Amino acid sequence: WPLVIFTLFVCLTCGTLGGMSILALKGQGRNLQMTALITSAVSLVVGGIGAFLHLEHWERIFNGFGHLTSGITQELIAIVVLAAVAVAYLVMLRKSDDGASVPKWLALLSVALSVVLVAVMAHSYTMAARPAWDSVLWILYVLGNACVLGPATFRFIMAAAPPAGQPAGRAADAGAPAGLAALVGAAANALAALAFA
Repeated sequence: WPLVIFTLFVCLTCGTLGGMSILALKGQGRNLQMTALITSAVSLVVGGIGAFLHLEHWERIFNGFGHLTSGITQELIAIVVLAAVAVAYLVMLRKSDDGASVPKWLALLSVALSVVLVAVMAHSYTMAARPAWDSVLWILYVLGNACVLGPATFRFIMAAAPPAGQPAGRAADAGAPAGLAALVGAAANALAALAFA
């Protein structure tokens, strides 16, 4: 179960960060940026707790960090880089004139690193000992999960706290650009499931 928690919350983290960055590129969802960033950060922490719970002797994790080819080392590197970019995202949000926008280069970098982290995490599961996971389709499947979870998180945030002064219909439109990511993610999941069947 801890690996399921880790995988789910890393996908939630990357889907949310990537989705909010797509919205930032489109100049939309400004009122969601800070809430989505906090949600993404909390999700990453919960996922990290899941990773530590997976290890019966968590102090042994440091043995794997000595090898750059180790999946856990690659995940750690990707997580640290993503966390650093998330901090930069927070700083840029706070420094912006409207308090809700970031430079396009940062939004693009956030999307790219979100994809990289999910791919690195999924790749660490591909091993001959687990034939069902030992496929590029597994990576596509997990990436699809992130693409679905991000927009789903926006819908939840908008339902829990709709933007002030905006009718419910217009509030739902704020997440529309990320809807394409959800559609692509669902299609990736369906194709991977068909291939595995």
